[in-house]
Amino acid sequence: MSVTGGQAIKVRLVPEGGERVIQAERPLKAGELLRMLGMNEEVAVVLRDGKPLLPEDLVSPGETVDVVRVLSGG
Repeated sequence: MSVTGGQAIKVRLVPEGGERVIQAERPLKAGELLRMLGMNEEVAVVLRDGKPLLPEDLVSPGETVDVVRVLSGG
């Protein structure tokens, strides 16, 4: 997938290793971005430059972020 015109958010999925491109005309809240990917704050966290974002933090078109699934075991 390619990013054209800066109107997309590139998402790297960890640990899956894939990438997704989310078309966005405006900044999206990190929690909203997770929901668009079929996730929520209980199962994944959005990272920008290695730092976790709060669900209300904004991610702008043209940015690349990582979405890391929270793994639990017992």
